[in-house]
Amino acid sequence: MFINELNLDLDILLRKFIEQESELLIVNASEQAITNRLARLIEQNIANWHVDCEYNRDMYSIKKLKYALSEHGDIADRSVVPDIIVHHRLTNENLLAIEIKKDTNPANRFKDHAKLTAFIQQLGYQYTLFVDFHIDRVNPGIKDIAFVAA
Repeated sequence: MFINELNLDLDILLRKFIEQESELLIVNASEQAITNRLARLIEQNIANWHVDCEYNRDMYSIKKLKYALSEHGDIADRSVVPDIIVHHRLTNENLLAIEIKKDTNPANRFKDHAKLTAFIQQLGYQYTLFVDFHIDRVNPGIKDIAFVAA
């Protein structure tokens, strides 16, 4: 999982994240806390791109995508607030969208994967990443990863 534009190996970055921030996974911290620390680590390892959490803007408008919430759900326009994005603000230069979940969260993952597909198809993102973190007091880590390049 390498992003040429950032000279960034996501496998190495995620291993580093687990090493540095395992306490968040051990104590079952909120997804927002995990997202914030992951975004900071990304920002420390790249240059010349904005790294934003919960960024809900598409230029000056609210960011919207068409996608379904479930396998048999209706496709509809939905306001979106991605967990992390790497982009250039106030341009159409969108590079990476990231969604995370904890394996203690029972929510259906379909919505996140559908949203990430829409980021590529509708907003021109070049890459998406879904990370499902394993919450555990003894052996925290990553349960599942899905990386997509356009």
